[in-house]
Amino acid sequence: MLAKSAQLNVLTRLITHYWGTWLLLLIWGSTQYLGGPMLWDYSRPAIIDGQVWRVLSGHFVHINTTHLLMNSLGLLGIVSVFGQTLSSARPLVLSIVIALGISLALWLTEPQLIHYAGASGVLHGLFAAGIVLAHDLSARLRLVAAAALIAKLIGETQFNTGSAELIGAPVIHAAHQWGAGLGCILALGLAWFSTRHKTSV
Repeated sequence: MLAKSAQLNVLTRLITHYWGTWLLLLIWGSTQYLGGPMLWDYSRPAIIDGQVWRVLSGHFVHINTTHLLMNSLGLLGIVSVFGQTLSSARPLVLSIVIALGISLALWLTEPQLIHYAGASGVLHGLFAAGIVLAHDLSARLRLVAAAALIAKLIGETQFNTGSAELIGAPVIHAAHQWGAGLGCILALGLAWFSTRHKTSV
């Protein structure tokens, strides 16, 4: 009885503490199988034609099931590392803001980009935000994570990582770079606001 109660408590905590992550995964799955990229991807012509939801939904839908599974595992991996920081609504809210920021950046700097789909840019942003905000982790671990992120962003532009072959489409490195930058900036803003609020109180 005690063992079952403990298991129930753990399950309840996983659901309530990480509800934003579960909702995000649900949205990804829903867009994938209720219209897919044809309805939800970032499509420059469609956005110009008035389908403005695509500036957000393009970062939630994926090219195919393999792409969806890769990014779903990536999200769960990020949350498993930065779980104390990326809990409750925070992953969902950050994802929305980062997604909109990436779309704006791509619109302004990549006019030749006609279609884009996938959450990888958003994931880079969440990872960067986690590094900045995860004060429960050691400074050494956060520095290692930051170095790994920078190395990935540089390395993937120089070497073939195999991701394009797995998902069957080119990898838009600019989305990763903008995502990481936006995630860092948003996290710094959140940290500043939190510090200011505590000081004023």
